Amino acid sequence: MDWNKIKTIFILAFLVLDIYLIYEYMRLKESSQQFEYKQGPSAENILSSYGITYPKDLPKNAKDQYLSAKSKTFSKEELTKWEKGLLKGQEVTIIDSNILQSILEKPISIGQPFKETDLTTYIEGHILNGNQYRFWEKKDKTITYYQQYNGKTFYQNLNGKLTFYLNEENKIVSYEQTFLENIKEIEEEENISRPLDAIYTLFTNSYIDNDSKIKKVELGYYSQQYSTTQVLSPTWSILLDNGENLFVNALDNQIIKTKSEQIKLE
Repeated sequence: MDWNKIKTIFILAFLVLDIYLIYEYMRLKESSQQFEYKQGPSAENILSSYGITYPKDLPKNAKDQYLSAKSKTFSKEELTKWEKGLLKGQEVTIIDSNILQSILEKPISIGQPFKETDLTTYIEGHILNGNQYRFWEKKDKTITYYQQYNGKTFYQNLNGKLTFYLNEENKIVSYEQTFLENIKEIEEEENISRPLDAIYTLFTNSYIDNDSKIKKVELGYYSQQYSTTQVLSPTWSILLDNGENLFVNALDNQIIKTKSEQIKLE
């Protein structure tokens, strides 16, 4: 018996078997991947099937990072200087060191209906760092603005807020202001969720009903801290057609319970 020939045949047989097993493994893996891809409908299809609509031009931000910021402490020396220039025509008081409370000598008339641009000139010329605030909402007898950074809003941030108060004649008679300073980008940029992922998360957690219409989606920052020093997370803001704003952390895609929701729960 020629053992060398038999040995060679066994080696070739095992080699062919190995090649076949590798081929089968790759085929099954590819088939499995295709199945995983096809086995469930996409978020787009699911939302569409339940009648949920959203803007076609959703933001395409791919990365963002945390910010740190500190609430500004106002001093009497600064206030004295501002009252002679920027804040002239206002009776301004510092409340709890970080709130400016102003009473206007001459009330400001606003348009009917109010437009976001109605106060642009006044804010930029008579409010401390006025160009860093962005309109948020007009509700009852208040008009609210929030501070922004690089064009992104600090959502519902009590330490970066500008609120105008109206009298019965629909004229602005006073305002309160807080301001965040020493804003710094911390840590490296990270991949963030797609806005569509945020919408889908809200829907699957019953925050969005069937046949809802999403009016606007944008990226900003949210802080769930109440202290004067804050860390702000990249956050998707989803505005529904009924005027309700919902927020989803863009880094972990977790729904953010707003401060008003937390108070209700307590």
